[in-house]
Amino acid sequence: MILCRRVFKDARLFSTIVGNSGREYTRQKLLQRHPTKPALDIHLALSNGNPFVLKPVSQSIFDLLQEFKDEFGNNPRLRIHVDINKNEKVLVYEYFKTDLLSLVDNYPALPIEARKAILKEVGLGLNDIHAKNWLHLDVKPNNVFLNWYVDEKDNFQLEKVALGDMDCALKLEGQKLLNQRMGNVMWRSPEGQLGKGVGKPSEVFSFGLLGLYVITGAQCFHPDFERHDIEPESAILFRLLSAFGPLPDALVKHVNDEEAGALLKSLWQAIREDESNESFEQWSEEIFPNLDNEAKRLILKMTNLDPAKRALMSDIVIDPYWK
Repeated sequence: MILCRRVFKDARLFSTIVGNSGREYTRQKLLQRHPTKPALDIHLALSNGNPFVLKPVSQSIFDLLQEFKDEFGNNPRLRIHVDINKNEKVLVYEYFKTDLLSLVDNYPALPIEARKAILKEVGLGLNDIHAKNWLHLDVKPNNVFLNWYVDEKDNFQLEKVALGDMDCALKLEGQKLLNQRMGNVMWRSPEGQLGKGVGKPSEVFSFGLLGLYVITGAQCFHPDFERHDIEPESAILFRLLSAFGPLPDALVKHVNDEEAGALLKSLWQAIREDESNESFEQWSEEIFPNLDNEAKRLILKMTNLDPAKRALMSDIVIDPYWK
């Protein structure tokens, strides 16, 4: 029985599917195992010697991502599937060397020029999404994909950057906001942590947190959850308010929820009573590499606690910081 299961597993691993384009893709290696459904495991595949990623999805996600592709076509700044197998509901993606989280964590010598170039490309991709009234809803470094190499002079060379994983993407209906927690807790805006009033400004805040991480290489707002018995959203919300406070009445009004408003006020009261608290303006480049005054200025434009006062992505991508 064990042998039979192993043979079946091996046969599935190296099985071939045919895309709508007519190309054949042969599975080579498991890239990501689904925690409960093996049928949704993600594989590396080859087609004519070129690498691709095969991602099986549910019918609802399949339909969503087809709609997204219809709207955005082959936008080079967005990782959109290049082929499909409709019967098996498999999406085929271009293969990338790494994601941004792995690059920043494992390449501390990454020059600031490269960090800025990567961030600007991600910003342009997010701006393209917002321009058509969509939300990505899961902006984080491991959803940014890159191809790069080091040349013969040991210089980092960036080839391509794409914002990907559109499984949570949503097209907004007019000015209607989303009242739901979406995406990774580590990269959400304050209102995103509360799941109240989530919109384009929320993603601007997330991009600001992404920028802070990529520029400095430090994950500044990530508490040790194993040491502190506290809800992750509240722990990160406390740190965001500490850095970017004071708490404006506008944020309390924006979330428009009695319980959420009370939490914001109680967290801010605790911060006010903590004399050791250090605001973002006090952070130094000695502790946070590359965090000069221009970088701070840009990040503060995106992390205003009042969603209405955050810059638009269309303004962020033309900011003088990128020059």
